[in-house]
Amino acid sequence: MISAAVLFAACEKPVPPEPEHNDPEPEPGFVESIPDTTVFDNADFIYYGDASGEEVSDEWVIKLYTDMYIDELGNPVGPGAVMQLMLNVKYDEEQGADPEMLAGRYTEMLNSGNYAPGTFVWGYMTTIDLPGLRLELADATFYADVADGSTEMDYDLLDEGALVITSAGEGMYRIEGVMVGDKCTKRYFTWSGKIEPRNNVPEEVPNSTLKHDLMDISFVKGAVQDKGDCFYRMDNTYRSLVLYLAEESVDMSASRPAGNGAVLRLEFLVPWDVDVAEDGMPEGTFVMVDRNPDTSIDKDKIVPGSAVPGLPNVFAAWKVSGTWYYELEGGVWTDTYARIDEGEITLEKAEDGSYIVKYDLKDCQGYPRRITGQTLLDVIPVI
Repeated sequence: MISAAVLFAACEKPVPPEPEHNDPEPEPGFVESIPDTTVFDNADFIYYGDASGEEVSDEWVIKLYTDMYIDELGNPVGPGAVMQLMLNVKYDEEQGADPEMLAGRYTEMLNSGNYAPGTFVWGYMTTIDLPGLRLELADATFYADVADGSTEMDYDLLDEGALVITSAGEGMYRIEGVMVGDKCTKRYFTWSGKIEPRNNVPEEVPNSTLKHDLMDISFVKGAVQDKGDCFYRMDNTYRSLVLYLAEESVDMSASRPAGNGAVLRLEFLVPWDVDVAEDGMPEGTFVMVDRNPDTSIDKDKIVPGSAVPGLPNVFAAWKVSGTWYYELEGGVWTDTYARIDEGEITLEKAEDGSYIVKYDLKDCQGYPRRITGQTLLDVIPVI
């Protein structure tokens, strides 16, 4: 009996000792602090339209700020907070700054060249040079605390997160989201109110305003200007000449036409050794070449025998380039003008030294208007 009791006791599980009271307490787990949600009181909505020119998305900039005093320069004076959102919004064919286009969810761009709808552009710093001063400012998407009694901002460039814009009906909208940037702080924010957008899409100015063809025009005077190597090839292979044809009321005494009336500016390329002051204009036919989408002309087209199409989006007599038709009033362009894109120019010289200038041209409109005619000139002065 004694031996059995001993055996039983030997098989019992030992009891662990009680922990001493001075053992360290286990460390608590990490608890993330959730910041307060910034409720913005005011907002500006600026529409830039198809800023990339690729019809992929439209650029909107939304500026949110808490209730702060705005100084005479338009800067908020703290304390307060500012948030700017640069959004890639679905493309609007009308380019009309429609607030309904904003509704949706936006997340960060996949890369710096991605402007897909439903994304926001990462924040970055930029500089502005002023006389004796260089300013460093945040741009695109950022959050900023505005110092008390100051316009100075402490920026946080935002590059992660999401926001949602919803319509509440009757012209009211709500923006809410959470975003993170360089300071690794979650920025919870919300705004609600009416969107009254500012449309900053530049007004598109047409390059031709002609409503009908101009057929069988016969100008009465002309003048030529030697532009030399104006494309800077620096190889003595061509020379650019500008021939102005004009109505009687146009003043041709200066380096460019002035006064009142219609003018046809013809620009074409001749051999380098042509001397119009000594020998007059050369005979020949000059065919309009094409401009590239960036308005440049390929080097292999800058050769004698080429005519130069009008340079787009230049609407003043003192800086116009290429071939144009325009009408002057007091030396200033009127609303009637046309950039020439196609056609040819022919110069014929008679035995008596006079010239016949023939032109059959088309403007740059989708449905082009023709400008045709011929002009007899006894003399073509060099200006």
